[in-house]
Amino acid sequence: MQLSGYQHNKNSKYFRLAQLLLALLGIWVLSQWWWNSNQQGELLFQQQSAELMRSTLVALSHTAAYLIDNDQLESLNQLTTHIAATPYLQDVVVYDANGVKLSASQGTAAAQLLYAPQHEQALLAMVQEITQEGRVIGYIKISMKLDASLLPVTQAWQQLMRQVFWMLLLAGVVAFMLRGTWSKIVHQWQKWRRSKQADAANLL
Repeated sequence: MQLSGYQHNKNSKYFRLAQLLLALLGIWVLSQWWWNSNQQGELLFQQQSAELMRSTLVALSHTAAYLIDNDQLESLNQLTTHIAATPYLQDVVVYDANGVKLSASQGTAAAQLLYAPQHEQALLAMVQEITQEGRVIGYIKISMKLDASLLPVTQAWQQLMRQVFWMLLLAGVVAFMLRGTWSKIVHQWQKWRRSKQADAANLL
């Protein structure tokens, strides 16, 4: 009987240890999934913002082509100023076919300053050819503020991910509370099985 009780305690310890290891593994897997989902979501939003801005840039190049072809530099300056007023852009610059600057917004600066790693604002430079009747007559360059362009969507995404995190945490708490109940059920089942085995041995 003492040997049987010792074996039962030993099995119970192994069972509790296995439960603990599985719980830790589950927490690690869920935390990794949550972190990867958050990173992939923000990357997807960044890619979508860049695609949207690229489409807008193509449309703007057509307007700039008309203004350049008709030598309306004052209207071109107004266009670049108006475009750069959006909170998503740092600057807008228009060049002719030889790379000579025709128009630039107030926020423009040298490329080595704007796109340096130590710059306070993360920027993405996008350049689009300005064409007229199949010939390149200039270029339009914008510097998109990555943080600003993603801010509204990112905030909503992060709020959703926080809700998912709390749901996972609540699920972990519930699982922990049920662990004791499950252990009792297993213990009762083992006790019932030993009782049946003892009854069968007595009959023999």
